[in-house]
Amino acid sequence: MNRDDGFEDLRTLFAADLLEKLKALEAALRDADWDEVSAIAHKIRGTAKSFGYPEVSTVAADLENSSEYKSLEHSVALVKKISDLVVL
Repeated sequence: MNRDDGFEDLRTLFAADLLEKLKALEAALRDADWDEVSAIAHKIRGTAKSFGYPEVSTVAADLENSSEYKSLEHSVALVKKISDLVVL
């Protein structure tokens, strides 16, 4: 296995983990648990860029910041955007 294969394996693991985080975000949004939304978005923001998804990191930062305003519609749109940016 060459170095690129290893990185692609890590990207695959990141994408699988992201799927779980997106499900958790959806649940937190259903429950209006804004602290949890912020915490999950923070985790996504912190790792996405490292795995080659800088756009996801940017959107996750927006979601983390927007959770302060408790806008369900805007937050749902950002979660969808994250999902659309990563082929799962």
